[in-house]
Amino acid sequence: MNYSDEACIRIDILMQEAMSEFNKTKSRQFAAHGLTSQQVSVLLLLDKHGPLKISTLAENLQMADSNASNICSRLQKMGLVQRQRNKEDMRNVFVSLSNNSSEKIKDVKKAVYEFRHNMSEKLNQEDFETICAGLTKLRELLSLFSAEDQNN
Repeated sequence: MNYSDEACIRIDILMQEAMSEFNKTKSRQFAAHGLTSQQVSVLLLLDKHGPLKISTLAENLQMADSNASNICSRLQKMGLVQRQRNKEDMRNVFVSLSNNSSEKIKDVKKAVYEFRHNMSEKLNQEDFETICAGLTKLRELLSLFSAEDQNN
């Protein structure tokens, strides 16, 4: 195995470990509110943009439409979102926040702020810049492969 193989394996392992820890930390943070991090993402998108189609939610969350729909179904059962068919095109279903969601949205925004604040307290400016630079470089590298795939 040469240096580049070892480096790629190390990057892969570190990314998996970092994403796993990041997701676990977010899940613990939002579990106190009875929500998953994905449900929180849906609620925040709807709060920011207003009613959205399932396909738009899925695209923003980088997931399959069926996954976004399942998340919305769970939120609907909790009384936090509602679905409405577009009267002009019945195939389009829009999801919006319900009237009951305002208090939960306040709680969610507070939890998100606390999560970000806790992370920022544990990082100095130099570490923050190093992490952002490394992730930016990795994203740029991986986007080259996406561009190659699209050209083939």
